[in-house]
Amino acid sequence: MIDYEVLHNDVVSVLRPKGDPVGYKLFAERVEGLPYFKGTFALCQVIKQVAILGKVLAVNVDNVDACVIGTYVLGFKELPEDFIERWVVERKMNESVVKQLVAGIHAFEMGRYKSALFAPLKHYKTLNIDPDGVVLVVNSTQAYIVLAGFFDSTGIKPLSDFNGHAACELVVPPLKGRSPWLTVPCGGARALAEAQDDELWIGIKPEDLRKTVDRLKAVGMKYPLTAYQMLVTQPNPAHPLTHLISRKRVTG
Repeated sequence: MIDYEVLHNDVVSVLRPKGDPVGYKLFAERVEGLPYFKGTFALCQVIKQVAILGKVLAVNVDNVDACVIGTYVLGFKELPEDFIERWVVERKMNESVVKQLVAGIHAFEMGRYKSALFAPLKHYKTLNIDPDGVVLVVNSTQAYIVLAGFFDSTGIKPLSDFNGHAACELVVPPLKGRSPWLTVPCGGARALAEAQDDELWIGIKPEDLRKTVDRLKAVGMKYPLTAYQMLVTQPNPAHPLTHLISRKRVTG
């Protein structure tokens, strides 16, 4: 069994991500004792609140429906009947393209799950349950480290497909055999979850994350990368900056 507190700390130490690794667990029913919050947020907001603020949040059909794509992705509720029409009118998209957008969203089977828990990964040690997946909020270099570490430990090429929409779908593929999964935050995530310009999201199974981190630790690969050639190279005499900073005027 994975020690999730140790894995959490290893991820923070090796990757130094923007926030905590976010573990998530899906449930077939509402679970008594979990912190279901009042009000309603988008799923992307829930993920980022856990990552950045360290919150422990339980969601159901009522409190994670601020963006209907989130409840659709989790299999809690179908999209509104006029969803396609709204996108055709408001975003001036071709109806067939919007239909392709909806058809391409990675989502759990409708009604399979009724609630979910999102919490910092280390919290699952206290709960004594295994999360289904983990979301990492990273920059491109950190993403490279994760994906390279995973491949080097398994020989399996990581997967990705995205179209600029429905970034919260990344919670689904890892549970369907496609782990790790890389995506780019969508417009909603940038507007509501404050996703930044350098931000990428990775969904990954806990056991795959453990393999990845073990590999990275074994070879001493971590963030920031230490493979900087210029850091250990003397200034290039042909570069204009060298002429400005050298003790003597550089010519030629």
